[in-house]
Amino acid sequence: MTAPLDRHTPMMQQYLALKAGHPDTLLFYRMGDFYEMFYADAEKAARLLDITLTQRGQSAGEPVIMAGVPFHSVESYLARLIKLGESVAICEQVGDVATAKGPVERKVVRVVTPGTLTDTELLSDKTEALVMAVHPGARTGLGLAWLSVTQGIVFLAQCASDELADWIARVGPGEVLYSAEVTPAFEKSLQQISAQPLPSGARCVAVVRPAWAFDAGLGERKLLEQLQAASLGAWDAQDLKDAHAAAAALLAYAEHTQGRALTHIRSLQVARSGELIDLPVNTRRNLELTHTLRGETSPTLFSLLDTCHTGMGSRALRHWLLSPRRERTEARERLAAIDRLRGGLWQTLRVELKGSSDVERITARTALRQVRPRELVGLTATLGRSLQLSKALATGLGATPPALLQRIAADLTPPAGCAELLAQAIAPEPAALVRDGGVIADGFDAELDELRAIQTNCDGFLIDLETRERARTGIANLRVQFNKVHGFYIEVTQGQLDKVPDDYRRRQTLKNAERFITPELKAFEDKALSAQDRALAREKYLYELLLDEMQSWIDPLTKLARAMAALDALCALAERSLTLNWAEPTFAPEPCIEIRGGRHPVVEARLNETTGGSFIANDTVLGGKQRMQVITGPNMGGKSTYMRQVAVIVLLASMGSYVPAASCRLGPIDAIHTRIGAADDLANAQSTFMVEMTEAAQILHAATPESLVLMDEIGRGTSTFDGLALAGGIAAHLHDKARCFTLFATHYFELTEFPATHHGAVNVHVSAVEGGGKSGIVFLHQIEPGPASRSYGIQVARLAGVPGAVVQHAKHALAALEAHSESSRVQVDLFAPPPAPPEPETPPVLAALATIDPDALSPREALDQLYALKKLATKP
Repeated sequence: MTAPLDRHTPMMQQYLALKAGHPDTLLFYRMGDFYEMFYADAEKAARLLDITLTQRGQSAGEPVIMAGVPFHSVESYLARLIKLGESVAICEQVGDVATAKGPVERKVVRVVTPGTLTDTELLSDKTEALVMAVHPGARTGLGLAWLSVTQGIVFLAQCASDELADWIARVGPGEVLYSAEVTPAFEKSLQQISAQPLPSGARCVAVVRPAWAFDAGLGERKLLEQLQAASLGAWDAQDLKDAHAAAAALLAYAEHTQGRALTHIRSLQVARSGELIDLPVNTRRNLELTHTLRGETSPTLFSLLDTCHTGMGSRALRHWLLSPRRERTEARERLAAIDRLRGGLWQTLRVELKGSSDVERITARTALRQVRPRELVGLTATLGRSLQLSKALATGLGATPPALLQRIAADLTPPAGCAELLAQAIAPEPAALVRDGGVIADGFDAELDELRAIQTNCDGFLIDLETRERARTGIANLRVQFNKVHGFYIEVTQGQLDKVPDDYRRRQTLKNAERFITPELKAFEDKALSAQDRALAREKYLYELLLDEMQSWIDPLTKLARAMAALDALCALAERSLTLNWAEPTFAPEPCIEIRGGRHPVVEARLNETTGGSFIANDTVLGGKQRMQVITGPNMGGKSTYMRQVAVIVLLASMGSYVPAASCRLGPIDAIHTRIGAADDLANAQSTFMVEMTEAAQILHAATPESLVLMDEIGRGTSTFDGLALAGGIAAHLHDKARCFTLFATHYFELTEFPATHHGAVNVHVSAVEGGGKSGIVFLHQIEPGPASRSYGIQVARLAGVPGAVVQHAKHALAALEAHSESSRVQVDLFAPPPAPPEPETPPVLAALATIDPDALSPREALDQLYALKKLATKP
């Protein structure tokens, strides 16, 4: 569609002008009871939503291609588009239909994007919608800024270019904004990163923004305006110029999508690489923290922990799990709070928390003036609950309350007058939307009450008027009636016309009657017919006034929401610790991981649900001298479960939770790295082995003496000798160079020789015995000292259902291979340093030449020596 704008119909001119302001966004154009899309937008929406594509009329000499969705069910269509990574501009009628000349005035009131969602209907109550902006600095660093519109917090960070993928995986934004003027190499890298699935299985959308939006000076001014501060020094953020530039684009984009200033954003946090325990994307995926390896939301560690009664509590708990701090003050405060709540106080508090509304999102939507009436009713009830929570908490804490619970109790007090105003202003059971009417409570506004009374008392007024007019005129069959065409009227039959008073004015003549109007009836008609429209307009006006008044309570409501969220999360952790029999961890200053009776919480819970069996607990002791366990044993024996449970226990302790163990003592931890399993990455032309080696390389470069590393079956993707050699080299590097805490599971029995020459390593194995059952093997799942005696691979194959003939063939082949291996075994030291290169052998010509003294030779002797050298040079 390339026709000039002036050739189009007035309505299409309006649509195309609005569309020009949102060229890369689907435009939902409100027409009556539908949101319509035209031309390319219609074709795209029909394909994505499987809706009907139609043609109606012409504009600029061409058929108008269109598709639409009903306005009353628009949320379901928006949810589908957002899930596909699309953004939608919502265009509403803002002009008065009655006074409009030509098309009713319309404008885009908001833009719904994957990273800026606030609608409960479009967003899971357990997750945040986040948008991030990235700005490459003058050197190799990057400035990052991100926010959740509902949280009201802006985050800033600066990192190296090669750390961007880990930051995006950690934050999990729905959108990543970048400048239109970045280098092609950076754009390609960002597109590749955004195409990679996050641990949730979702992908973030890369969005190009104008280069001028990334301005450091503008970003600093915007941040100061949001924070209402004179300097960023209080947050130690004054020197993060690249992050300021990213923040400028971020805040402008958020304001653009919401259609207004973000007055509720009053907090700033600076995230630094060294403050959080590093949980790379592979770790989050392999440990199944929030999503299983198949992308499901349960059973995961988070789904096991999350017994919160509010969505904001679930989101707080999820944040704690994925962002544990290296410094232990926060974890210790949570553990102290959980300890106090475990005495029974958590049960009292959860009675009030149950049924509470999502104050965090309601507050944000109030600040954005997008809040719905029923959300305000829920907020009113929840403010009453928060007051009860504050009193119950103050009563149950005693004389020496933990610092965290003391702060929460102080923030739980609702702002004075807020609940009272809401209770007076909003009807107990309001309509879903203000435009439907019936939102403002009776008695709140006298003018509105009068308008409603006109509507509800209309029949009574007409009966009263009819009675009075019959008495005044003496016309016994006089009737006062109403129809939509002629309005209100007094009907008198032909035989009674001589009794009609002088103040009656003829309105309509019928065959057997006349219809009249009086000044009193005309005044009532004018009032009654406009009462509904005027009442609705009055309700909208009063609702806007209410939102104006609530703006002064945004900050205290935000603090209250965060306090309720934290309390809900702490109560959930207290309940889990009691229900699942978890123990309080302790922290040590020296490097150590000492776990007694450790269990994998998710596997244990599944066992209890399915078979009622008990989980076999195991100890793990790693410290200053013993830093590596070489783990052997059969497949299905429990090696991976054991390794994962150690990582999960370390993570839970670090976030400030009780742990599934008899006891846990934990030293400083800066990262948890995992290399478990592998698969082809066909999109990037990487084989299974290439993926395996890439992940291993990342760990080898990043691991430090305070890191926990899980290495499971490294080197299995290539030939036996290649894999064995690489596994030995990787083990040696982790032991000698990185000196990290390492759980190294392997099927290479040659690696059981490793601890003999590396005294920080020890052999352990998962036990199994032959016999019993059809499989011929029983897994004991117990970690015992020393190496395993064999792999039991053939027994596991039989258990998997491999045909008996194949199993028998494999048994004979294994016996022959083992016999051959014994007869030809040559002991090779896998862990010896590479030998020094041999001295190069001197060629015979050079050796002979070195013995000649030219000054002592006669001409004849010199000629003889020359012939001799030539002969040596040509000798094979």
